[in-house]
Amino acid sequence: MAAPAQAFGCTYNNVCLWSDSGHNGYVRNDFNSRTNWSQISYDGGAFKPLYQGDGVIDNVSSIDNWDPDTRVSVYYNSGYFGPCFKVEANGAVSNMASIYITSSKTANDNMNSHKFSNECLGATYNF
Repeated sequence: MAAPAQAFGCTYNNVCLWSDSGHNGYVRNDFNSRTNWSQISYDGGAFKPLYQGDGVIDNVSSIDNWDPDTRVSVYYNSGYFGPCFKVEANGAVSNMASIYITSSKTANDNMNSHKFSNECLGATYNF
């Protein structure tokens, strides 16, 4: 499956992390795994970290994985710890509010690190 057309600007083999659902808002087009989203900013001079504390509206809300070979594991805590889920290779998650990482907390605006791997024990998504 090809990555979503609305994700213009994403680079082959990279993951794009968007601040809004539907692959909108600020974007980080990234080739590397990142242990702590609060230490990196969106592209384009936004100077806004991808994670600014739980529930902050500009935190990551949708993801495009443009890597055709590798899933991307997304973690609640920095350092690849805590509740997690995976985004399928060449897959996407258009609204992280649809993913529950605990019985009462969604992934939307709450995740803090990602790794190009299949290590996460959580579910794999592509929607």
